[in-house]
Amino acid sequence: MNAYVQLVATSFISVAVSGAVLRVLSGPLMNVLCRVCPDEQAATFWLSYTKVMLVIAPLLFVLLVDMFTRVGTPLDSLRFTLMATLGGLLIGLHVIGKRLGQFVKATQPGSGS
Repeated sequence: MNAYVQLVATSFISVAVSGAVLRVLSGPLMNVLCRVCPDEQAATFWLSYTKVMLVIAPLLFVLLVDMFTRVGTPLDSLRFTLMATLGGLLIGLHVIGKRLGQFVKATQPGSGS
């Protein structure tokens, strides 16, 4: 496979998977941000920031893996692309979840709320 086509294909896969995850998370994340942030503009900013970061992190991982691993077959390249994309999303979501978890208070059992 041509190196340029492979680069475009791996980048597209990364952005598409990130887009699917963001489609699922955008609504609930906006709800949490509206509760945590002082106003709607701040929540909208942090939602946009999170979306950009959850596209950049997996794409960066994919490009790094592609640069450092020269695989023989397109199937191996696809496998590394998916692993790097999911790894980037996992790390990005972990960081976001850890940060937001500091602001979201869990309901205590027996507290009546």
